[in-house]
Amino acid sequence: MKEIFNYFLKIGLLGFGGPMAHIAMMDSELVEKRKWSTKEEFLDGLAVCNLLPGPASTQLGIYMGYLKGGILGGILAGTAFILPAFIIITLLSYIYFKYGGIPNISGILYGINAVVIALISSALLNMYKKTIITKPQLVIFVLTTIAITLFKLNMIVAMLFAGIAGIFIYSNPAQNKDDKKLHSFAFPLIFAALPSELFIFFVKVGSFIYGGGLVIIPFIENEVVTKLGWLTKTEFLAGIALGQVTPGPVVITAAFIGYKVFGFIGALLSTFAIFLPSFLFILIAAPYLKKLKDIPWVKAALKGVNAAVIGSILASIISLLPAAIIDVPTFLIAVVGFVSIIKYKVNVFWCVGAAGAIGLLLTLI
Repeated sequence: MKEIFNYFLKIGLLGFGGPMAHIAMMDSELVEKRKWSTKEEFLDGLAVCNLLPGPASTQLGIYMGYLKGGILGGILAGTAFILPAFIIITLLSYIYFKYGGIPNISGILYGINAVVIALISSALLNMYKKTIITKPQLVIFVLTTIAITLFKLNMIVAMLFAGIAGIFIYSNPAQNKDDKKLHSFAFPLIFAALPSELFIFFVKVGSFIYGGGLVIIPFIENEVVTKLGWLTKTEFLAGIALGQVTPGPVVITAAFIGYKVFGFIGALLSTFAIFLPSFLFILIAAPYLKKLKDIPWVKAALKGVNAAVIGSILASIISLLPAAIIDVPTFLIAVVGFVSIIKYKVNVFWCVGAAGAIGLLLTLI
């Protein structure tokens, strides 16, 4: 339990770069080095997390904690992952609302954004080698990348199409005749009986919004700025900026909103509420995942979905490149970071820390 908590506390502190960076860190450390799970288990868990509402990387962290230490391991993993981001953004919220400004950390991000490209690319390469093993999977991988990058297809839609394609390509009808029927089960949506509009709103956001932080943002803006009037548009944009530059999950912006509404208690309540559905979804689903994987049509669907997951990661790299690689120094940071991770197996956390220090130094010179 100590190992689970310490690892996810570390990734919560140094996990800059958004969900794809977090996923890459977990793949590098927990699958490749510590062997908490096989690559197949990791990708299956990632596929399920991508199909559920809420922040995928947080849910994947809970899932990996569950594989290592059961339900308590899952709770510890998710809590430790969220904790640093919560403390940092609550402190920054206090500074912002008291002094009306945000600390300038652009120099650190200048270096970190570049090494994040290297981090995600190295994870992509490792996943590709172990996942794309047939020609149909290669086709699904390529088509998913093109569909998301060029035609802006929603990732959930891409996963569903890939799963259907996997069933048609890999299912064996002769085997399926004797399969037992899949027992249906539902994910209960549990709402705490607290008389708090803030709590209920963020439970609703965490329960029903697909696509991660960037999809959640316009929904939250419409509610908290236009309808509820909790924040001004300027304050909301500041909250989004803080959520983007804070390590850990992007949806930690909820703490900023909660702080404005009801101080520290509001920040704590909002954070608890927005992540509560993710804990429930994963800890309820995880015990069934191994059983589900043994059903032939589910196996076939996951082959397609996992290929689409790899394609979506490549699409993410393509979309992040223009903002991260902006000049020669950032290009060199990305290249050196990639070589360090792939060839010399340098710990990704050292890479992130070094890149942040170099970026700060370069902006100060």
